[in-house]
Amino acid sequence: MPVNEKYRMKMLLAKRTLKTERRPRPITRSPVKPATRDVVRAFLRTPGHEGILARIPKAATVAGWEKGTQVAYFSVCSKTGPAVGWLDIWDSDNFDGFTDMARDVSSCWAWFSAGGYSTWGSAQTTTGRINCSFYADTAGDYSCVVNLQSYPSSSGATVECLIDNNSFGPLPFTGTILQPHFSALSPGLHHFRIRQQSGSFFFLSLTVYRF
Repeated sequence: MPVNEKYRMKMLLAKRTLKTERRPRPITRSPVKPATRDVVRAFLRTPGHEGILARIPKAATVAGWEKGTQVAYFSVCSKTGPAVGWLDIWDSDNFDGFTDMARDVSSCWAWFSAGGYSTWGSAQTTTGRINCSFYADTAGDYSCVVNLQSYPSSSGATVECLIDNNSFGPLPFTGTILQPHFSALSPGLHHFRIRQQSGSFFFLSLTVYRF
């Protein structure tokens, strides 16, 4: 079909080249699937875990997390588990040679930039969103463990995590973080959401446990 009649072709003259920012170097691939012992260690270090243990005593041990409780796992390159539904990623950034699409799949991550790289076309936004949907076959207590890494690892980032539309509040972190989020769920389809608030980060994985 012909182009819209309001469009006019024209010749532009670019007399000067742009001074561009240095492109980021590739980084080492981080483990995306956490070991259960690391999840338990992170849980026991988090303020407020005592209240969770009063309701779910088995969460104190590795065995309590491992005995048939993992129901869904999400990463860029893999989804597993009987409860797994959909992984939706919005406004991620594909920077060739750093986080291009092929590298994202091979490294099992998605990158969300923040400031910088405007001379390469970045809009410098913090609008990244991740939605992991899963099916709760029975009512009960569930934990969604997020695995994220700030970039650079020495710089901080903040996200907001939600179960459906219920917010856990801001989650600030520097480097790699494993953070369990507990909720009592009814049977049916639920959505764990991660919303970028500030800083640059990688989404590595989300693991869902039923207790």
